[in-house]
Amino acid sequence: MMATFVFDLGLGALTFLAFALLALTQFPHRRATGVPELPRNRALRAYLAAAMLLGMTLVLSVENDGGGFGFLLWASLLSLAACAVALVLGWWPWLLSPLARRMM
Repeated sequence: MMATFVFDLGLGALTFLAFALLALTQFPHRRATGVPELPRNRALRAYLAAAMLLGMTLVLSVENDGGGFGFLLWASLLSLAACAVALVLGWWPWLLSPLARRMM
């Protein structure tokens, strides 16, 4: 039971990271974190990394929890992670500054 909870928390963290990467490719969000705009090739790499992370979390979720509940869990994690990224960017954008600087 605890192992599944920790595994699902890890999936949530990866989903949060994917949405944070997607959000930090946009100039207003980068400006909020105090980091200059990304070059186009770096933004494309971030899109690709985020897509790979989201795909990987889907596969891991279905593999671990089965087709029905795994997909439901993944869809729920998408909503939760997107809301969490919006909350962090709205209230504490400095928390994403290290990731934004790492993307340069």
